[in-house]
Amino acid sequence: MPKILLSEPIDDSGIRLLEGRAEIVFCPEPTVQAIGRLIKDMDALIIRTAGSVTRDMVEGAGRLKVISRTGGGLNNVDIEAATDYNIVVCGVKGPQDRMVAEHSVSLMGALAKQFFYLNAQVRTGNFASRKEYRPAGLSGKRVGLIGLGRIGRIVADICARAFDMQVWAYDPFITPETLGSDDIVLKADMAEVIQAADFLSLHVPLTENTKGLMGSAQFELMKPGAFLINTSRGEVVQEAALVDALKNKKFAGAGLDVFENEPPDVGNPLFQLANVIATPHTAALTKEVVALLAQGSAENALNVLEGKKPSYSPNWDIVQAKLG
Repeated sequence: MPKILLSEPIDDSGIRLLEGRAEIVFCPEPTVQAIGRLIKDMDALIIRTAGSVTRDMVEGAGRLKVISRTGGGLNNVDIEAATDYNIVVCGVKGPQDRMVAEHSVSLMGALAKQFFYLNAQVRTGNFASRKEYRPAGLSGKRVGLIGLGRIGRIVADICARAFDMQVWAYDPFITPETLGSDDIVLKADMAEVIQAADFLSLHVPLTENTKGLMGSAQFELMKPGAFLINTSRGEVVQEAALVDALKNKKFAGAGLDVFENEPPDVGNPLFQLANVIATPHTAALTKEVVALLAQGSAENALNVLEGKKPSYSPNWDIVQAKLG
């Protein structure tokens, strides 16, 4: 019976899929040291957001055949190293898409309606804050999307159809011919989208090209009344530049679900800013989706161990070709 290491606990529905088909080993803590120590005797690893898999770890894991993530982002796995050692890396895409999109739009609404400010005022007895007329509507406003993949498309649909917003988007991999939507204005220049947006929402994967994508130069382009939304990856935004821009009122505020370093330090200067709403990388983590991601990661691990293709893998075909 194969041995599968869980770097962190997963939903019981995923555990049930593994029971009877594999010996389950629970890592005491999701650190590189703990995972690296245990992975040497494992056939599979199921990993969540915490922890990472490095080249040194896979070099010493002679039995390991698959690393399965409970999500679509694989930034905490050295895929090149895994491929070198014929280890399949796989993830789960799909169940979380709508939830992340909902979270993005919810942050837009919370910022526009000034919930972060009004909630604090009511709690301190300032009911008269209702007459400050701070909230703004969403209808007619322009949302700018940087990235128009699965999640970006859902955000565009919600904004256009539910809130009657204008949707502009930038995505270098989408052409007017492949856009397939009358609700989205596709722009070839990212700066044009940034300048025009009342809400700028980021939906890009973390790559060499997108790391630090949003910095001082981009923040200078934003409208003074605009809001930044990031539910993609924290490293896409240069946090020091973001803090500086918000302190200097370059734009109105931000809704952030992700951070450059996770978990962020409690002394992070972003948390001292009243115009920032922060959530703990929880956009996809509804009860329903957590169960589906656990099931998907368990199924992917078992499938690879049984010689079957996982639902999503960036290196399955390469590893299979190497193995003949």
